[in-house]
Amino acid sequence: MSALETLATQLLIGTDRRAPDWPTAAGACGVLLAQIQADPSASTETTALRLAGALAVCTAAGFCPAPAPASQPLFSSCPAATRPTATEPECVAILRAILDTGTDSMRVLALQQVNAAGYDLPPLLLPRTLALAVSQRELRAWLPAVIGERGRWLARLNPAWCAALRLDDAMPDLEYWEHGTLEHRAQFLAAERRHAPAAARERLAQTLSETDARGRARLLAELASGLSAEDEALLEHCLRDRSQEVRRQAVALLTRLPESGYRARMTERVAACFSETRTRSRSLLTIEPPSSFDPAWTADAIEDKPPKGEPLGQRAWWLYQLARALPLDWWTAQLGGDPVACVRWVKRSDWELALLRAWFEALARSPSLTWTEALLARLPVADLHLDPLELIERLAPSEREGCWIALLDATRSGDILGVILARIAQTWRRDGVALSSSCAQSLLDRIAQHLRDPRTRQDYSLRRALPEWIACLPDALLDAATGLPLDALDAATQAQLWASVRQRQRLTHYLPTGHATL
Repeated sequence: MSALETLATQLLIGTDRRAPDWPTAAGACGVLLAQIQADPSASTETTALRLAGALAVCTAAGFCPAPAPASQPLFSSCPAATRPTATEPECVAILRAILDTGTDSMRVLALQQVNAAGYDLPPLLLPRTLALAVSQRELRAWLPAVIGERGRWLARLNPAWCAALRLDDAMPDLEYWEHGTLEHRAQFLAAERRHAPAAARERLAQTLSETDARGRARLLAELASGLSAEDEALLEHCLRDRSQEVRRQAVALLTRLPESGYRARMTERVAACFSETRTRSRSLLTIEPPSSFDPAWTADAIEDKPPKGEPLGQRAWWLYQLARALPLDWWTAQLGGDPVACVRWVKRSDWELALLRAWFEALARSPSLTWTEALLARLPVADLHLDPLELIERLAPSEREGCWIALLDATRSGDILGVILARIAQTWRRDGVALSSSCAQSLLDRIAQHLRDPRTRQDYSLRRALPEWIACLPDALLDAATGLPLDALDAATQAQLWASVRQRQRLTHYLPTGHATL
């Protein structure tokens, strides 16, 4: 409970029934609180109101008063700014409106344009922006560049802000590891992994036997940062963990090590499944899973029985588990063809579902445009429940656009348009690269066509996505967005879309940096 909340609770009891314990703090804030309490002419009620006012202002600025003086001052002077601040009243007003009522994408765009214009955020907006970053994770990548020295100073006065922004790359206190929650321990291990990978690995190895299954799996996942061959011995040990979740986490990490013994063993086992069948005109390479379960597989966390509800049969289940560790270039070399030829080959096989699932997992580890295009062209496949948009998002920005359009054209359902627009906006908030003019125009044409369909009023995904997507458009096409046939949309969506357009126009006027495009 904060000092302000503690004071309010005491006042609810009544000062006539119990004298309040006045709050104290270190630094300049503590001096002010002491001065208020020392005024002999003020009544108890007046003192309480003055203290509440002082604490409210300090709390709004991010300061969290300590209940007692600390060993070091908590309230130091703000360092000097290193670049100018956006202080023009009209510019501050539009930034405040975007932070308060704008879409998530517009907030990201506002931070991008403030930074591109060479400014820091106005001091008045720093508390609001820092608080937003605690709940809106997508802001965190863009905020450090525009909060300036004052923003960093404020954030360090509020642990929630500082932790959310990770302003310091320093190691957290050892208390995080020794007495913190599971997430605190994971944060400590992640930081130590960045600073001293070997020490983090040794710390994890020493604590595995003392941690429950959920904790072991969660902490083991932190080895993904800076994963190297030096981690292989610990991961091999975790293959024998009694928890299935831990074993699966170890497998996921071992498959990312190109020279790991695990991958070599899987490669040998899959290669043994191939055979050559001769016809009159040519030889055909075929694959056939083992006819029985090899007990030696158990040491590599290969499961004999498929889980309940698994669409793969038992032998297909074995093949999938063996094949998912192999990189995609192994398959092109083994089959002697490009990704399109590999997909044609597997389509003629009895084990297509198992191998497609294995290939999708390999593609998630190592994105490839040619493999993505080949696999997307094969969809849909019965019982292959995968999100193709996740594969597209892993590609380079310049490679995603053609896949988005191809997926849109290949899917007959109009409802997919809103889903794709939402994912485009989400991807843009992460990497900040706007759509190319050609892709944006192509999407605008499809949106206009879709909006002319009377059933559009029931397309809730499109209604949610359009206002967010406006932030992704190149500046040159912003006016084209206002020419869309918006009458098919409900009034609330139209109002939000128009608000996004106006906010962008005003933002570009006061911060004329131009929208980055491919």
